[in-house]
Amino acid sequence: MSVTVRIVQLGKRVFDYVADDGSTVGEGLAAAGIATEHMEVRVRGAAVDLDQELRDGDLVTVIPRIKGG
Repeated sequence: MSVTVRIVQLGKRVFDYVADDGSTVGEGLAAAGIATEHMEVRVRGAAVDLDQELRDGDLVTVIPRIKGG
């Protein structure tokens, strides 16, 4: 079985990804060629770890971290 997710890198691009059941957020981002350093990763609006398992229909959003001072 497979899952289909949409990966959005804010300000850059949208990537539709079809993955095997049990695939993780990190695997999806690697397939999309998206580096996660200095980025916040959210799934369904909630911050997640890269080992979070993807579910069919997930929306993964990658947001640049902004530092202020």
